[in-house]
Amino acid sequence: MEQQKNAAFSLAVQHDTLGPIHGWMAIWAREVEIERRPDLLSRRRSALDVVQRTSSKEDPAFRSAMDELRAVEDEATRSASE
Repeated sequence: MEQQKNAAFSLAVQHDTLGPIHGWMAIWAREVEIERRPDLLSRRRSALDVVQRTSSKEDPAFRSAMDELRAVEDEATRSASE
């Protein structure tokens, strides 16, 4: 997270715009939401375990786990913006 923040601030300075900082803040808010909600954190950990154990991206379990990760992030993003 720290590297992403530093990169966002650097881009903001280089291009004289707050867009990169706003983008980083959205990512940060999503991560905070996942960390504060045990249900989302558990779902993400389970999906990441499957991704790490799966040997092929063509494996249906891999695809399902990636879909679950996307769903967790989408739910966290919606909750963080409310």
